[in-house]
Amino acid sequence: RLIASDAVLMQAARINLDEATTAMCAQQCLELAKWMVPMALPAIAGLVGVAIGAWLTARRERKYRQLAFIEKQLQDFYSKMLGLRNEIRMRGELRTRIHEAANTEWRELIAASRDAGVEATRAVSESRGPEFKLLIDYDNRQFQKELLPAYREMAKLFRENYWLADLDTQSHYENLIEFVDVWDRWLEESIPGEVVERLGHSEEKLKPFYKHLVEKHDELRKKVKDGVT
Repeated sequence: RLIASDAVLMQAARINLDEATTAMCAQQCLELAKWMVPMALPAIAGLVGVAIGAWLTARRERKYRQLAFIEKQLQDFYSKMLGLRNEIRMRGELRTRIHEAANTEWRELIAASRDAGVEATRAVSESRGPEFKLLIDYDNRQFQKELLPAYREMAKLFRENYWLADLDTQSHYENLIEFVDVWDRWLEESIPGEVVERLGHSEEKLKPFYKHLVEKHDELRKKVKDGVT
């Protein structure tokens, strides 16, 4: 019985010792934590600050690269392409106005000459007709020397800067190349007129491209102006 009682006492003592040891360890850990936390917080805050700073820097650099690419798109592709398109359009509009004015004037000359008789009409036609015909001759020369070369320049610009064109712009490349190539064949007399007609060769096919150029140019220009990618 005495031995059993001593064993119980010793077990109780060990439990008390363990509890005391645990409490002491907990107190020491608490004290250590109180000592370490003030020292660790600045280091943690510093690491977090570095991480945030690196993220912001990477984000800023990525945005800068995106804006720089958009600026290059505008400078080397869209602005030049739109400039060539506008030059062709303005010349075409001027040609239309000149022909409309010439047709009106010609009809008035013929109408006025009819009052003087058939001979007078014939005289006006023979004397003034060549002048008005020169308008058509000039337009034909201008198309070959100025307008078609402008279309070729558009095709060259597209080909050399294809990588700068957005995907929705690249879809118009085929129509532009076809338009220029058919005209070159026609001027070289290497394609019959009936074939050209059957192909439906017309600038109408390029009008969606012209509209797209204006919209895309304005869209990219706004992004650069607002600093938005």
